[in-house]
Amino acid sequence: MELKLILTGLGGQGVVFLTRLLATTAVSLGHPVMVSETHGMSQRGGSVISHLKVGGSEAPLIRRGTADILIALEPHEAVRNLAFLRRGGIAFVNTANGLPAALHEHLARLEIQHRCLPASQLAVQLGSAAIANSVMAGFAQPFPIESLRQAIAEIATRRQALNLQALDLGYQQSMEMDG
Repeated sequence: MELKLILTGLGGQGVVFLTRLLATTAVSLGHPVMVSETHGMSQRGGSVISHLKVGGSEAPLIRRGTADILIALEPHEAVRNLAFLRRGGIAFVNTANGLPAALHEHLARLEIQHRCLPASQLAVQLGSAAIANSVMAGFAQPFPIESLRQAIAEIATRRQALNLQALDLGYQQSMEMDG
């Protein structure tokens, strides 16, 4: 298995936890993993991006135009990092309003799918905006949902039950959208 994921958001949104969750899941499934994170003023709400490679090459960074999946915890960060996606890739974006209409033609031309979910709003309804990252992990589900649940049980020392609930809610939303 070879999978390239770009995870992005703003400082404080849980990109680091999301990266750890997905990396732990991949390792538990027996895949080699390489992670590289960039924190731009992450403690002050700056841009945070993680490159997560499952299987594949030794280089830690994902080149533009080669990522399979983009998971964005903030819509502006999604737009800023769309160039990482390959033709036929997919973007999962935490937004209630979708991506700007001006991008739709460009995305269609590159055969890039985008799926949007108001994960922050759903997380608040569950009781904590901080679990939007777990909602998005369940929504994107780059790995089997049961493996993601096991990884949360392993790494979520605080709010484990709430993170599991958020993961399941994101997964449920994805299944409903798939029809």
